Amino acid sequence: MARHRDHKTEREPEEVVSLDPLLNYRPLGKPGPVTTLTPQLGAQLCRRIAAGDTLRDAAAAVGTTDTVVQGWRTRGTDAIERGEEDAYTAFVMEYEAAAAHFRRVLQEAQLENIGNRAFNDKYIRWRLGVSDPKNFTVARTAGPTGSDGGAFELVTPDEAQKTLAERLSRFLTNEDKKLAAPPPSSEE
Repeated sequence: MARHRDHKTEREPEEVVSLDPLLNYRPLGKPGPVTTLTPQLGAQLCRRIAAGDTLRDAAAAVGTTDTVVQGWRTRGTDAIERGEEDAYTAFVMEYEAAAAHFRRVLQEAQLENIGNRAFNDKYIRWRLGVSDPKNFTVARTAGPTGSDGGAFELVTPDEAQKTLAERLSRFLTNEDKKLAAPPPSSEE
């Protein structure tokens, strides 16, 4: 195996990064998810969303599931549309503010480092797209699919023969027009 010219001996990196997944893990000890929204639970969940947790991770950390939280959000949105105010409407407003806060932090980091070539914003663009796909992803255009990139199209032999005949007829008509037209005169 070829080595770089300046590489004399192999050595260990000066700082090794190790991960211990069980370092701060504490079991919840609950028989099932919390399904009743309380102001404290909502605040804990929204704080995690503002810190950048995904909905699924934030919900698991507070002892519930993302499906339950989506139900709370739906219930709150429906109540907002009816003009009511309750714990669910307050939760929806707080949740939206927390998510917007995290997106704003990501956007500010992106803007602060706009000229920094060492800064790789791929994660930020991806995370913004995950947190708000309607506003932070580019819609895909319908294009060719398949391994050939859309270069070939499956047609029946009859369709192919018909298309070939049409194209040949068009080509011959254009050639006849070119031959029948007088050559352009050149004035010197």
